[in-house]
Amino acid sequence: MRRSPHQKKIHWIVASQGAAQVVLLTQIPLIVERCGLSLASIGGLVALGTLCLMVAGPLWGELGDRIGRKPVLLAGLTGALFAQCLFVALLIALAQGLISEGSALFALAISRIIYGLNAAAIYPCCQAWAVELGEPEKRLSILSGLSAAANLGRGLGPLLALPALLAGDLWPMAWLVLLPLTALYLTLSLPPTTNKSQPSSGEKAALPPGSLALFATALLGTVSVGQLQVIMGPALKDLYGLSALGASSATAVLLATVAICGFLVQVGLVRRLKAPQLSFMLGVTSLCTGSIFLSSTLGSLLAFFGLLAFVVGIAFLVPGYSALLSQSRQRGGRLFGLLALMHTGGYTIGFALGGWLYEEHPQQPLLGMLLSVGLIAVCALFALFRAKKGKEKQASLEV
Repeated sequence: MRRSPHQKKIHWIVASQGAAQVVLLTQIPLIVERCGLSLASIGGLVALGTLCLMVAGPLWGELGDRIGRKPVLLAGLTGALFAQCLFVALLIALAQGLISEGSALFALAISRIIYGLNAAAIYPCCQAWAVELGEPEKRLSILSGLSAAANLGRGLGPLLALPALLAGDLWPMAWLVLLPLTALYLTLSLPPTTNKSQPSSGEKAALPPGSLALFATALLGTVSVGQLQVIMGPALKDLYGLSALGASSATAVLLATVAICGFLVQVGLVRRLKAPQLSFMLGVTSLCTGSIFLSSTLGSLLAFFGLLAFVVGIAFLVPGYSALLSQSRQRGGRLFGLLALMHTGGYTIGFALGGWLYEEHPQQPLLGMLLSVGLIAVCALFALFRAKKGKEKQASLEV
């Protein structure tokens, strides 16, 4: 499918957000060393921003339905840019000893709250806007393209940070300002929006059959990914005998590799599919197969192929359930705001659960991920069963 120039700009906005997230994650060891912050403090700051993202996503989505996508996206990006400028300035001041750690932590927490509350507008608004710009039957292709853009950004994040390191330890943090600034410029060049997806006052905003199971799949999918991400470094260190530096470097390479893999699958395969149900089931199948293979081969090089199958499953799964849910008569912003809530909440649960289970059951490091994927399979079967029953009921009513 040929994308319009406006859709391409929306894709780059999403990619810039994904890149900014990874740039921050790759700089955590340097922030600890140069700024004197503990890993627990940085983790708390990230969690605080994530919590605000989770709360504000549905609200921004609803607001976009009411007043239009462009003003909402401009407001969110402006607030996120201000927060990132404050965050970077505080880290530089802390590294140079211009501010005490206690005062810096309080101000950094404020900056992450501002960032989370504003950045929450980006994904729901971009998803709803891109769907409205396209044709209804191309939802799967549109949403897979957006997911691919996010993966591309996550893959480019480490590549953006590496050259900046040559200038100095904290120079990669400049990308935290440049990326939202670029997204803001792209948004300004987009035309004003109209709310084509808003239902009329007498229309019932109904979700398709099995929607609760699809939302549960979205939550459990990111729970699985979050658990895998949080234990990747420790597992490389403990099971493959790498040093802390080696494990960190290998984790960065693996994260970039799987992000690019997800991008290629979504651009080369998912966007060619016409049936969201097919993408959804291919995702569940590959996710389950990859998880079992990864768990059984962890500690050997064969585990890499299990990881790739897991990533391929996520690449099919996310646009699949997103397209299935977008077939409802719900307003786009509200729908994608709820999806953002599921995704962010899932990552938060996954990060917390993965670290705890790894410490409690180090002999079974992927136990939590396997349980999450098993529940995904159950939810998928239930969602498809409810969808089939809904079609049969609709057909009987038409007769």
